[in-house]
Amino acid sequence: MSQIASLVRPWFMTHLRDEPGTGSLPSKADCVWSEFMAVIDALAPDVRAAFLLHEVFETSYDDIARMIGEPVEVCRTHVEYAREHALSRLAGLCGQQKSPPR
Repeated sequence: MSQIASLVRPWFMTHLRDEPGTGSLPSKADCVWSEFMAVIDALAPDVRAAFLLHEVFETSYDDIARMIGEPVEVCRTHVEYAREHALSRLAGLCGQQKSPPR
């Protein structure tokens, strides 16, 4: 099994399967969630950790640096990269183009 294949988390896709005989399709929220999980899973572990710690748990860059053993500026770069990566991938779901930086 390849290293990438071993990182796939089948649990996040299981709710997208049609229930036998119902003909139901996944909701828009299910599709967004699945795409978000795919975006997060595509990130390197240190980038993913920095991004989630900062964006979800509002952890400071100093604390993130101590947790993952990287310099503060590297952690900041990880978060910025992950944010841009996520926005570019998820923008297609809304049919929107990413707005230029201000």
